[in-house]
Amino acid sequence: MNVDAKRVLEARLARGWSQEELAAAAELNLRTIQRIERTATASLRSKRAVADALDLNIQDLDDKESKMSTCPECSSDQVFQSADVVDSTTIGGELLPKLSTGRFSSAKLRPVICGDCGLLRFYVAQESLQKLSSSKHWNRV
Repeated sequence: MNVDAKRVLEARLARGWSQEELAAAAELNLRTIQRIERTATASLRSKRAVADALDLNIQDLDDKESKMSTCPECSSDQVFQSADVVDSTTIGGELLPKLSTGRFSSAKLRPVICGDCGLLRFYVAQESLQKLSSSKHWNRV
């Protein structure tokens, strides 16, 4: 399930909590909190636990950026989103150069495709997007 990782991070930091403190408040494993903030995915149980710990409504953690309810090309409502985050190296080559989250990792993507016209879009994880403005490998158009 998609989660607005930026919202989780901002709410956690607003409380002055470390990831360990959020994990304790949500009664989740530290690695679960790290994964939620890194990959923007969580089980419904984990999403609900984080929302409760941060005094948020569970819908507040919906990842609105990765949703495309109608296709911008053909206006179809037959839009499908991958249930899994895709590692950009599995696509072949380095699709998003220098936006990886670690030294030996690659950027994480969530594919969205229109079932009528086939338009394919990739939504990039927030942690990779944050590197764009300071990267010498990407130019603003």
